[in-house]
Amino acid sequence: MIDRPTTASSSRRSSNVVRLVAAVAVVVVGVVVVGVRHTTNVLSPLHPSAAQVRSIEIDRLLAVRGSAVLHHNRRAFMSTVDPQSKAFRRTQARMFANLGAVGFSSWSYSMTRRARPSPRDASSYHDLVWAPADFTLNYRLAHFDSHPTNLRQYPTFVERHGRWYLASLSDYASSGLVSATDLWDYGPVAVVRRPDVLVLGSAAQRATMRGVASDAQTAIPQVTSVWGRDWARRAVVLLPRTTHDMALIDSDHEDLRSIAALTSAEIDDTAGHPSPVGDRVTINPANWPKLSALGQQVVLRHELTHVASEAATGVQTPTWLIEGLAEYVGFKFADLPVTAAAVELQHAIKSGQPPTRLPSDRKFRGSDDQLAVHYEEAWFVCRTIAQRFGEAKLVRLYRAVGTSTESSAAAVRDAVRQLLHLRMAQLVALWRTDMRTELA
Repeated sequence: MIDRPTTASSSRRSSNVVRLVAAVAVVVVGVVVVGVRHTTNVLSPLHPSAAQVRSIEIDRLLAVRGSAVLHHNRRAFMSTVDPQSKAFRRTQARMFANLGAVGFSSWSYSMTRRARPSPRDASSYHDLVWAPADFTLNYRLAHFDSHPTNLRQYPTFVERHGRWYLASLSDYASSGLVSATDLWDYGPVAVVRRPDVLVLGSAAQRATMRGVASDAQTAIPQVTSVWGRDWARRAVVLLPRTTHDMALIDSDHEDLRSIAALTSAEIDDTAGHPSPVGDRVTINPANWPKLSALGQQVVLRHELTHVASEAATGVQTPTWLIEGLAEYVGFKFADLPVTAAAVELQHAIKSGQPPTRLPSDRKFRGSDDQLAVHYEEAWFVCRTIAQRFGEAKLVRLYRAVGTSTESSAAAVRDAVRQLLHLRMAQLVALWRTDMRTELA
């Protein structure tokens, strides 16, 4: 029987990705590219202004940082950090050491030339400071990221004796502008690789990482057998040291105490255009050991279904469909009786509290004390569709809803009518009938 003290979940990083053009100061080394992208025109070599000089110098600084990461050049990397910001230098040195084993195919930065107001304590630098209004770190994991993952950051640059340096990434945190972070910001990163799987964690977790890598390798073709081949069929799994680190890495402000894992990606928040970038599965290190081996396999299939379906998951896709499909694939290969996969839902039905409507999005918050019931309800909806109309119809319905430009309710209603030839009330009635038949 599967252990279910925790529940898989999906979340999404901010979709406010800065999309900038016109590359400058680009360094090409082998098959990797280090660059700084910005929106200014080509600078005139005649009588450059102080602002133009500053732009050129910061471009060069960021290009050096990117090249240093790709070529493991600590000295070059640290040459870009303010020599007078001692604490920040220690943080940057640790971060650089932490990411040494990861392997990147690109590491670059994007920014605009529009300035952000100086931080509150700018006077503490005793020199000229400047901060861009929009700034992102863009990186690609070698062999796994087809497009860069973009981390929004809020740097401060300082001029020392005619030279510009990076002085801080946290000056604006007190104003709520917190720089995005990744696994290497919280400790040394160990790596376990399989042909289609990359697991990043810490050396102390290496045994768990190997188990996760093997299970993910098995899960990929299982997910593909349901969803189809039109996804990367690769997985990047993060195993942070603590749940606190997990929340910071994924910018997740929900209660994670009952979450086993989550999936994150940058998405376009326009209806009908998901366009995900940087899919990651992040495991909750506090809850993962509470799951049986079978439970861990179910959760990984669940999360990898989110990865596979992300490109067809729009802002209008209801959570019951997102989580229901993932649960359906998660349990499909578990060889469990329905009563073992829906313990909490069966208890609710036998207690005289059967669900009467599909669970709303807010029911899937980590703080909901009936979270497990709502996941099982969502699973049963998708199970009903697959059993009565075929698995292919379930996947087609998911794609139709996710790529619709209508509202959530209209997208689901139209897909159900067109593909299942039902009204929503009829689908709900079938779902309730199946639950009573199998769980009452």
